[in-house]
Amino acid sequence: MRDSASFGAASLGVLLIAGAVLGTGVARTAVDVSDGLTWLPDDPRGEVVQVNPASGRPEVRLQVSGGDAQLEITQKDGVLVVLDRRSGQITVIDLATLLASGRRQAPPGATSKVLVSEGRVYVVDRAAGTITNADPVTLVDVGKPWRAGLPLADVVVDDEGTVWAVDHDGHLHALEWSDDDQAFDEKSDDVVRGAGPATVLVPHSRGVTLFGLDGGVVRQVGTGQDVAGATSRLPREVLAAQSSPAGLVPASVPGQGIVVLVAGDRVVRVDVAALGCARPGRPVVFRDRVYVPCLGAGKVLVLDRSGSRAAQDIATPGGMDPQLVFDDGRLFISAPGAERGVIVDSDGSTRPVTIRSPELPVVNPDRPPMPEVPTPPRPSPRPEEPTRPGGRGDQPRPPGAPGPGTTTGPSQPGGGNRGAPGAPPGITAMLGSRSDTELTTTVSWGVPTENGGPITSYTVVVSGDFTGGSQTTQTTETSARLTVPCADSTFCDNGRLDITVTATNRAGRGTAGTGSWNVPPRQSQPTTQPPAPTTTNPTPTNPTTTNPAPTTTNPPAPPPPPDPPPPPSMPAAGAVIIGTVTAPNGQQDYTRLVALSPPGDWASHNGSCQLVNTTQGYSVAIACSATSAQIGVEEGSNRLVVRAHASDGSQSVDSAAKTVRGPREPTCGKYACFGTGKIVELSPVAKPIDFGQAGAGLGLLVIAVFLYTRRNES
Repeated sequence: MRDSASFGAASLGVLLIAGAVLGTGVARTAVDVSDGLTWLPDDPRGEVVQVNPASGRPEVRLQVSGGDAQLEITQKDGVLVVLDRRSGQITVIDLATLLASGRRQAPPGATSKVLVSEGRVYVVDRAAGTITNADPVTLVDVGKPWRAGLPLADVVVDDEGTVWAVDHDGHLHALEWSDDDQAFDEKSDDVVRGAGPATVLVPHSRGVTLFGLDGGVVRQVGTGQDVAGATSRLPREVLAAQSSPAGLVPASVPGQGIVVLVAGDRVVRVDVAALGCARPGRPVVFRDRVYVPCLGAGKVLVLDRSGSRAAQDIATPGGMDPQLVFDDGRLFISAPGAERGVIVDSDGSTRPVTIRSPELPVVNPDRPPMPEVPTPPRPSPRPEEPTRPGGRGDQPRPPGAPGPGTTTGPSQPGGGNRGAPGAPPGITAMLGSRSDTELTTTVSWGVPTENGGPITSYTVVVSGDFTGGSQTTQTTETSARLTVPCADSTFCDNGRLDITVTATNRAGRGTAGTGSWNVPPRQSQPTTQPPAPTTTNPTPTNPTTTNPAPTTTNPPAPPPPPDPPPPPSMPAAGAVIIGTVTAPNGQQDYTRLVALSPPGDWASHNGSCQLVNTTQGYSVAIACSATSAQIGVEEGSNRLVVRAHASDGSQSVDSAAKTVRGPREPTCGKYACFGTGKIVELSPVAKPIDFGQAGAGLGLLVIAVFLYTRRNES
């Protein structure tokens, strides 16, 4: 049921099935909020619930999103940030007031990620390849974002504050934020051969472990005991822990029913399907044990460092898929929408906890609680006043009610906050300037009702289909100028900008005013001159004669429409560009170096170009005049082309294709693997033995003797 191997300080000589695809998963890790309280997600209701572990009862319910949400909570360093993957909305909660101090729009789905370290909040857009330092209170951009230049496979931050990012080309970047430069400093950029789009990272107190399933690679970097090794490729989804100690790093392979543990210098491969966990979810490390949620089984499996069962399985209330949250020295096990959960204490004991209490009121974090108003004294009896001619008595009015002949303004939605400002009215936008790479607009609005005090600031958020998805600024004026990027998109020509403006005074943030603005199309210059105006002098008439018959003058015909722009130029399809293809790192590696010789119309193309593996769907951006490029391949046949895209993105053409062979997967028996130039003993200790070509025959003889000896021993 378990296979183990040595994990040496220099290399891994053993199969480690690890890596991960982007996605939500069901296990969530949250650490370092030392207030004794823990926040748990309630996805079906769009709420986050504050639970007191001492009493086992919920204390606060915050409505941070709509129903059927996909909430991810990050609670660390006194900061609580909630990301709703369904809508892409990021909310930061002020733990002192339980109010939403800032919001930010991110792309929905798996591309966004929020990291918290040393009081800083980093917002990651993996698809755009950007990392942004956001203000931990308002979520407004701080300084310059870091751009990888291509999509990112994963980004994490270790406990020392180093940000680790791996891109689709396998570059592992180590970044640190500089307050002086207001930008990220890149400390290192290492190429990890075999890493690619499916690579994931697990952060530690210092450094990271890299799992590259797509290239069969495992590396531990920055921990002080760096290790590296090659793995057999496994094209299945892999879910690695969101964080762990460097000495115990788990990863699950749901499609295989396998959990892989890196325990010190050992690698243990556990068949958890045989333990009743056919689909293991994302594992969590807690007190030197590994807790594995079993999807579809309604329980959590507990393993020790050797991969053996360490305790009885923990059942999920209601038999639903478990959600794991680690916080403040405890592990919380819950399920989406469940009323009860389980707390695992530091000694491994379990006890129940109530997560949802219907009688606990739901708090809106955008609106501070209403101040308590003292109850007025009961009015003294008074004689009934005479009835007026209209037949109705003058009814007594409560204090503060408007008198006759007055009108009332609209009430705040949901009861409102009497002290916070109203919604800013009359939101408009006007085009400032525009280029092929950015657009500047001026947003204006009216002054809302102040209510409880003078307005101190306005927060303006614009969102749309441009790089980054949103821009935020703050001002004390009733207008703001914002610049949004639009390179490689049509947003500057016909995009839509959604605008939200919120006023703030001493009582808090008010109701948001919203509006939208469509980017006007670019104006084309007319190709014809308008007709020159003509002047007609009236004919003198004799006043004694009859009036002349009226004349009718038709207006001049409008000028013809301008000629449509010519289609974008494209190079000739089918050109022979790809030359020799070599394996710079050896035939068993999954990277190929492609020699290119583009003809003149390709080299001077004004659009963009890519080298594409059409068999696997891999692509890398290249200059159209490039003479070489690297791309990933798989076992078997791989079809490569160079693809040119029009400058406006309307069309593309391919060069002549070239078919190349990928590496051959080594054949592994129970004790050894063949076909790599090495023999690797899988158990109990990994011993790579290199064979030169001259010693290949001797190597086969050694293998035969080894297998014969093992047979006699068994």
